[in-house]
Amino acid sequence: MTSTAPAFGLWLNGASEKAASGETFQRLNPFDGSVAATLANGGEADARAAIETARRVFDSGVWSRRSARDRHEVLVRAAAILSDNAQVLADRMVLESGKPISLALGEVRNSVKTFEYYAGLALSSESSAISDRTPGALGLVLREPVGVAALITAWNFPLLGIVCKLAPALAAGCTVVSKPSHLCSGPGALLAQYLTEAGLPDGVFNVVTSDLDRGAVVGQLFASSPLVDKVAFTGSTASGQAVMRAAAGNTKRVALELGGKSANIVFADAPFDEAARTAITAFCFNSGQQCSAGSRLLVQREMHDEFLSAVAEYAQQQVLGDPSDPATTMGPLISAEQRERVLSYIEVGRADAKLLTGGGTPSSPALAAGYFVQPTIFTGVSNSSRLAQEEVFGPVLAVIPFDTEEEAVAIANDSRYGLAGGVWTRDLGRAFRLAQGVRTGKMFVNCYNTSGLDDMPHGGYKDSGTGREFGVPGLEEFQELKTVQMVLR
Repeated sequence: MTSTAPAFGLWLNGASEKAASGETFQRLNPFDGSVAATLANGGEADARAAIETARRVFDSGVWSRRSARDRHEVLVRAAAILSDNAQVLADRMVLESGKPISLALGEVRNSVKTFEYYAGLALSSESSAISDRTPGALGLVLREPVGVAALITAWNFPLLGIVCKLAPALAAGCTVVSKPSHLCSGPGALLAQYLTEAGLPDGVFNVVTSDLDRGAVVGQLFASSPLVDKVAFTGSTASGQAVMRAAAGNTKRVALELGGKSANIVFADAPFDEAARTAITAFCFNSGQQCSAGSRLLVQREMHDEFLSAVAEYAQQQVLGDPSDPATTMGPLISAEQRERVLSYIEVGRADAKLLTGGGTPSSPALAAGYFVQPTIFTGVSNSSRLAQEEVFGPVLAVIPFDTEEEAVAIANDSRYGLAGGVWTRDLGRAFRLAQGVRTGKMFVNCYNTSGLDDMPHGGYKDSGTGREFGVPGLEEFQELKTVQMVLR
């Protein structure tokens, strides 16, 4: 991995550009505090330029009216270029976000597969005709690109979080403006370069990087601009609600992928060892910085103590370390502020529940400069407590006992969120009842985040958001339906 910190500009109309102000900002490595990247600090003028470019290019038809075959071929080439540059992209994520290299390489692979999937859908998405209702009349149902799409994305999945929106937007024929998180913007900047290399016309994909303060201005402008037809946002529920309010000015389409407090439910007849091991990855994957984390563990009372003993043992086997080391399973949190936030929730847990394992920062001097938090498990948690109701976004698990199916469903649904969940049991009838009964956008049965079914739609109920990513619904988010009624003379 290179130790030289690169400089990234904005990406406007197919070229790297300085911010209008000429200013830059630095992203520091959350593992050791070194400079990971220097980035153009875009502001309102740059956001307007990006939007106006995307609007002009969409209206020109250079991409929106290009053949499906041409769009397919660009996305196929983009997938190949990402695959060829997998190590570069993964190293960038490691340096800017602290994500372990094994996870970063996995994120690149999933991004490649996502481009390939939507390349296929670009060819298979079809309009339809109605010819048998009335003699001499023909009805057409056409699918058209929604227009200019604004993508506002988070730092925890800095490549896939963009790609899962961008690939279907491009497959549909949209033009795009993107604002990646200030905490990990480099992958988005590299992605823009690779797409241009793949043959994407200038101005179809535009990227504005900004620091925290200017980023808020850019995001609100993207959401409120009448030149933007669709905004897709990933982040906190509070920020998503602000985006929705800003977008109401011209009634643009809005998709929000927001927070979660997902329940991972384990029955006494579960495959014991696999369920215990997966309970750890469910809340420790990406150091707990994932919206669909299984951060509430519901355990049937008759096997509660035995199961928690195994879970605690597996938690202590997590390897906290240098994220560039393939042996590391947990890297640092994204920032000092996020670490303090997570530690504050641990103090809440100490007051309200029983600490089973973890509870602080690692003692190793080699990790002292990084924003690490140990895998932390609390038992005896009340589902009404803050620890069970609020999204921590770190490696903190709230364990809640239950007795019956009905109680498990009631506890799982007693949440403002509804993004994901899991159920572990050998009883298929019970599994299906739980999968139907828990009000979330995604349920896992005898697995968690590891089914391999990557192309299924993802999104939430309640305060976890609106709209869906991935799968056919992910493409439909960026399409408008038009009906044409014709009388044949």
